[in-house]
Amino acid sequence: MIISSEPLIASRGCGETCDHVFRGSGNESIDEIQGSEFDVMQTFDEARDNHDKYAVCHFKINPKRNITHEQMLQSVSMLAVEFGFDPDTCTIVRHRKAKAGEPDADEHYHLYASWRNSAGKCLDSSYMKVRQEKISRTCEVLFGHDIVKGRYQVAVIRQLRDEGKADIADYIDAHTPDLYEPVQSAFTAIQHQSALRQGVNLGKLRQSIRGLRITSESFSEMVEGLSALGVSIQKGEKANTYIIVNNENNQFLGSANRLFEMKKGEFANLFEALQQGKDTTFALSEGESPVNASEMTGEKILSPMPQVIPERTLLSSVPQLTIKGIPSGSGVSDIKADHFAMTDSMSREQKASIVFQNEEANRKASVEKETLANQQKFADDLLQMMSDFDKKWKHVPKEPFSDPASRNRVKVREKHESILKPLRTRYHVERQKWFNGSSTRKALQEFNNALKKLRYERDDFKALDILNNESDFLYCLNWIADFYVAGRERKLREWQTDNSVKSYLKAKKDFDELYNYIQKTRDAELLRDTLTNPVYAFQQMRKTKDIEAPMTAMNQSRDKAISIEKKKNVNNDIIPVYK
Repeated sequence: MIISSEPLIASRGCGETCDHVFRGSGNESIDEIQGSEFDVMQTFDEARDNHDKYAVCHFKINPKRNITHEQMLQSVSMLAVEFGFDPDTCTIVRHRKAKAGEPDADEHYHLYASWRNSAGKCLDSSYMKVRQEKISRTCEVLFGHDIVKGRYQVAVIRQLRDEGKADIADYIDAHTPDLYEPVQSAFTAIQHQSALRQGVNLGKLRQSIRGLRITSESFSEMVEGLSALGVSIQKGEKANTYIIVNNENNQFLGSANRLFEMKKGEFANLFEALQQGKDTTFALSEGESPVNASEMTGEKILSPMPQVIPERTLLSSVPQLTIKGIPSGSGVSDIKADHFAMTDSMSREQKASIVFQNEEANRKASVEKETLANQQKFADDLLQMMSDFDKKWKHVPKEPFSDPASRNRVKVREKHESILKPLRTRYHVERQKWFNGSSTRKALQEFNNALKKLRYERDDFKALDILNNESDFLYCLNWIADFYVAGRERKLREWQTDNSVKSYLKAKKDFDELYNYIQKTRDAELLRDTLTNPVYAFQQMRKTKDIEAPMTAMNQSRDKAISIEKKKNVNNDIIPVYK
């Protein structure tokens, strides 16, 4: 739960805030639970008559999950006790609006509390942000919600212990990962509203960018994917700062590293390395083992490396070329005839026989050379056929995640488990030993680094103890595997809807049929036609198949009849009968 507040100045009136709260166009529904817009207007009028600076305090209650009516009233009561206003006289409005990535949290509440109560005492506004966080964390514990890490989490825990609520403080402490690391928001409320006026929802944009991180195999691919979202990266005014702007009007949307959920220095290093022609791969290699993962220590997980562009292979499904009769590593010129030597002691008949044998050996060697030369020529032409098709369609983007295993949630989960489980087990083993604080910290660092390399976002699992709780660990493996697969399937569907890809897939289907037919029949003439006119060659192949089809069906029916006659033989004697 996130609770925020803003004191509203009486002299400015309530028109702007009331338009948003009571008539906001971005909401699916607006429900007035207590009070009305008239009550807010009356409070502003009274504040101006009394020459007060502030009229009301506008609270916004945004729970991580939808709360019941009773839980909402309990939250309001806690705010009233903390800041000193009357909960019965305040105005409460509920908004329903879908939130990116959180289908069970589509409700939030607006609360207007009079700045001056009936006794003439002003609302207690000292250290409001810290005290609001204290109520937020307390409500999360009471309602059983995930613990959100706030900016003042350490101060909140200390204050709760001072108030005698050690059980709540201990629970928050135990369920807050990286408690002492600073919190950075992806964007501020002002940036969010500014982006909405430009037609950009920063919440949905952040979710889309996170999907890019999951589906991209390199940093360059992740950056290039921003163009499909209508945004791009530019250098900020400060050093090592990069921002994301709207492509339509070049307006600032937010900090690039925060929207990508990366550290500022890490993002700057990767982006600058990319500008210098270097790239960083994200995906783990298929052969990487858990032992390699244990070598990841320190913060430098994704080190820049020169970009290696693999050789484009559009014909991944085409079978490997095999040439019968040609030994591996041998050439046509290696073939030599075996000759028999003659001596003076031989008779004339023996010498004539040897001459005949040598001539026969020469003839056989010549035939073998010609045969192998034809086979080699056939193989070279097949390779040329593949190369010509490759060049024709080289403009088509590479198929993303073409391996079905990369889109199989079971395979993805098994791969992640094979990396994380040994590191997690090693941490538990080291923790059980005596006097090994450094080894335990190193094992913990290796586990956290592996999580980071696999792009496990701790914000998604704040209330889960994936390090010590086995069921939480297994839940995270399943959840992130589903997220990986969903993003990859979406990227593959987007690739398949491209018009050039549709044309390529149709041409590739025809090419595979022609290629397999030529390799099966060894039809050299059809292969030569393919090199000069592929369309004509494909038509010729279809005509030949149409002629061969009835003959094939006739042979199959004959074989079936033979099989039936064999079964009818009473003595079990195999006597084929032809019809």
